[in-house]
Amino acid sequence: MGQADVNVNLWLKDTKRFADLFNAILFQGKAVILPENLHPSPETTAVSLQDAQGKNVVKKQYRDIIMNWQDQAVLMLLAVESQTAIHYAAPLKVMLYDSMEYAEQVRVKWKERPPRLSSAEFLSRFQKNDKLIPVITLIFYYGTEEWDGPLELHQMFDLGTEKKHAELMKKYPPNYHINLVDVRRLKNLESFQSDLQIIFGMLQCSQDKYALRTYVASHKDYFQKLDLETYHALAAFLNSRQLMEINVEKEEKEELDMCKALEDIYNDGVQDGMEQGRRSGIAEGEAHGKELGIASQKKEVALQMQKLGYPLDAIAAVLMESLDSVLKILAVVG
Repeated sequence: MGQADVNVNLWLKDTKRFADLFNAILFQGKAVILPENLHPSPETTAVSLQDAQGKNVVKKQYRDIIMNWQDQAVLMLLAVESQTAIHYAAPLKVMLYDSMEYAEQVRVKWKERPPRLSSAEFLSRFQKNDKLIPVITLIFYYGTEEWDGPLELHQMFDLGTEKKHAELMKKYPPNYHINLVDVRRLKNLESFQSDLQIIFGMLQCSQDKYALRTYVASHKDYFQKLDLETYHALAAFLNSRQLMEINVEKEEKEELDMCKALEDIYNDGVQDGMEQGRRSGIAEGEAHGKELGIASQKKEVALQMQKLGYPLDAIAAVLMESLDSVLKILAVVG
């Protein structure tokens, strides 16, 4: 697991966010799963198998996040697997993870078995009236590329060209579907009741630095007061070298200002303007290039905010310009 996934998983382990994620995906935002009914479950499962030589081999799997959900008589296991890149064997991966969870439940029940069993129960290592706890796994994908991997096991099969064979292969081999959460392309963000709504909204405009800066400015009350885990998760979500290099621990603050930190990303555009100025042969050199970059960037930000319906005073606050200057910038853009 990479450091980015570690930071994202630590952030998602918060029971309020975890419950909100599942409520939005499974129940269209209804508060069915309550944070107080969630409890961490062991993230490592192991099963003993025999290799070709008949020797026992222990196979281990490590979950990103898994929790017990206990709601009166209902008990389920809810799991999340974080993905920053597309996984082209995702259905098989999730099927193995879930199967090992079930195998572990069978093992535990067998250890607690009563002294008297039928021969069939003894052979099965499972009693007739035993029941398993269901497992629901979400693949939490936050990569920039649109997911083009398989969503079910059958999509991984080579079914050949013969139609009758293809129908046979689809009918009898069991299928296994994955529950994909592509956060950059999610619809109905209003289904989320926690800060997931704000963060996912930010991710959906993060590929456009002007739109990103505008979005952060419009939610500055949130982004100016981030806890350490959220800051690290955002750095991972944005895959930002500048944000990752800031040693926030040294600041010894309980709240961090992401708005200020994102200026590093904004200033990339300034540097681009400087380079563009030099390549264009501007005689004034670096100083003029920087001025060109800043002016160009402010035009883009002003135009974007105007399209989104922001008032002039809000645009002026983001650009740190007077109202007259904003009117001139928009006049030039128009």
